[in-house]
Amino acid sequence: MPLSLYLCMKKAKMKNLVLLILPFVVPLSAFAQSMDNDSVPADSVALSEIVVRSSRVNNKDGALRVIPTKEQREASATGYSLLSKLALPYVKVNEVTKEITVPPNLGQIQVRINDVVADRSDLMALDVKSVKYVDYIKNPGVRYGKDVDFVINIVVRRPDNGYAVGADVMQTLTSMRSSGDVFAKYNVGKSGFGLNYSFGYSDMNKQRYEETDRYLMPDNSFYTVERRDVDSRKKSLSHGLRLQYNLVDSARYVLQATVDGSISRVPDNSRRRTLSYAEAEETFMINSSDDTKSAGFELYFNYNLTDRQNLTANMSGSYTSSDYDYNYGGSSPYAYKSRGDKNLLYGELIYENRLRPFTFSSGLELIRACSNTGYEGSVDADNSIFRSDVYAFAQIKGQLSSFSYMLGMGASNLHYRQAAQKFDYWLWRPQLQVDYSPWNAFKVGYNIEMTCKPPRLEYLGDVAVRNNEMEITVGNPMLRANKVIEQSLTCSYQLPSLYTEIMTCYRMSPDCSMSKIDRMVDDDGKTYFLFTRTNQHHVNLFYVNNYTRYDVLPGRLSLMFNGGLFRCFNSGDDYTHCSSAFNWSASADLYLGRLSLSAYLDNGWNFLEGESKVRQAYAYYLSASYRFGDFSVSLYWQHCFQNDVRMMQGELLNRYVHKNQQMFDGDAGNMVSINLSWRLSKGRKRDGIKAKGVSRDNETGIIRN
Repeated sequence: MPLSLYLCMKKAKMKNLVLLILPFVVPLSAFAQSMDNDSVPADSVALSEIVVRSSRVNNKDGALRVIPTKEQREASATGYSLLSKLALPYVKVNEVTKEITVPPNLGQIQVRINDVVADRSDLMALDVKSVKYVDYIKNPGVRYGKDVDFVINIVVRRPDNGYAVGADVMQTLTSMRSSGDVFAKYNVGKSGFGLNYSFGYSDMNKQRYEETDRYLMPDNSFYTVERRDVDSRKKSLSHGLRLQYNLVDSARYVLQATVDGSISRVPDNSRRRTLSYAEAEETFMINSSDDTKSAGFELYFNYNLTDRQNLTANMSGSYTSSDYDYNYGGSSPYAYKSRGDKNLLYGELIYENRLRPFTFSSGLELIRACSNTGYEGSVDADNSIFRSDVYAFAQIKGQLSSFSYMLGMGASNLHYRQAAQKFDYWLWRPQLQVDYSPWNAFKVGYNIEMTCKPPRLEYLGDVAVRNNEMEITVGNPMLRANKVIEQSLTCSYQLPSLYTEIMTCYRMSPDCSMSKIDRMVDDDGKTYFLFTRTNQHHVNLFYVNNYTRYDVLPGRLSLMFNGGLFRCFNSGDDYTHCSSAFNWSASADLYLGRLSLSAYLDNGWNFLEGESKVRQAYAYYLSASYRFGDFSVSLYWQHCFQNDVRMMQGELLNRYVHKNQQMFDGDAGNMVSINLSWRLSKGRKRDGIKAKGVSRDNETGIIRN
């Protein structure tokens, strides 16, 4: 064949090929652009007989962005059920107890809706169908505050004109545990009104605690004590009410005002305990009750100065009071009552400018809190603590070619005043994060940051409280803040149906606050052991973790695995402890039209903090949900085929006191719960307005046994 004829034929074939794929390329590019603008929540688009899928899990702007599928939205009644189906790394969602947690030694998690801090009521009243995407942020930066390690931000479309009413009720069929929410929202023009009532009730009588203690006495002999609960009962109830008003001009401003109040009571927390020691045995009662009331307000205002600049102002205040009674009927009986209250005032101002090369943000945060706690009975003391906190930050965030970066600095001055003692903490939080993505499917990131965390109020009080016949706990007003330096390297790879990442992290906490136990002798020559906290050498943590999610049948079947090796190095004034653990979790979600099935399993969480080694219980559950119209019903089966669940196993490795501890919960065994949800709404949707959010603090400073 002549070369000229061959080239002509090849050119003609290429032309025909371009004409063939052009009708598909144009809509595909439009779809990709809509996905970048986050305007379409679906994870696929049908083009004639071809389905082109985009990845619903992406790394975007320093966050793991997850776009819920249509099936996940339709199978979820609340924000809790949606987050559980997303299977985010390290995050455990308990839909029965309405808790979202991360492993205890990895930090604190914060949940937001449209960048506004959300609570239980917000997640229960969330319109799941309006969710555009969920951003999961590890190492969130200085903009989110000084005590936040993980952020979940749920971005939703706001209703324009219309209303929403609904109710969600959870009832455990195998024990006395129930909770529920009733809500109503109404939007007209620029105004929106919201009302939410929540309640909770439980009456548990199958929980028990077992402990074996070996005390090293001054003559080098061991004094062994066994404490075992024969039976127990814990009754609790709670009520909460919240009113909210917002005024929104999408182009200019958003104003939101909230008032709320809550009551939480534990009228009966009792256990009958057997105490065995020195070939003797006695049975006695331990009783306590707790009554906490709180009320607060929140004011939030966001104003767009220009198309690229905005200003955010927050103010909140709260009052919390708590009454706590404790009675220990052992061989050395004692009882005390405590009354505590706390006032908190919080203010924040944030400026953000989306410049061409980067986004600049800065802010100022002010906190003033005062707590007063009085003890009477076996403990007779008054403790008042005044706290003043000023926090300032500045941050830049941008992208250069295949590199993205974030550089921030936060600084805080924390002032405490307790009686005649006054002291200040200077807390610094620098952070640098760099990501490199040579191609869309692959990304590698490095993060280094330092955080400083102040001691809790109950750790600072100098009130001595007896735990049992041999132990006394006392605070330490001279505690210094904990400094944590963390470095991490993350590699991720994604395909339309696959997302996987490997994280290597090393965390150092020098001169950190750790538990300390001293052997003491009183004036009568009786030996006792004093539990307190002091700043000691270091607590270091190294771990390698993999998170993988695979959509076996996109939109139908998804699998998740999360697991890694964790190594702890703890060095105190007079001890060194090391521990290794492999922690993992796995889940599967199947969607069959209106019916959805889920399974979850993890091996608990093993960690070492100071001299306390803790292993949490295996957690596993099966769930099934069915939606019909405005109603949905869900069944949860937890700790299947287990009548008695060992919730916690702990060991204290101190040279003076060695403890083996176990916590059992028969109420959690074979626990079956039913959830009924109803939601009726009407109204168009528009994009939400991002806001910073407010801060609440319910610490009272009361020491509880």
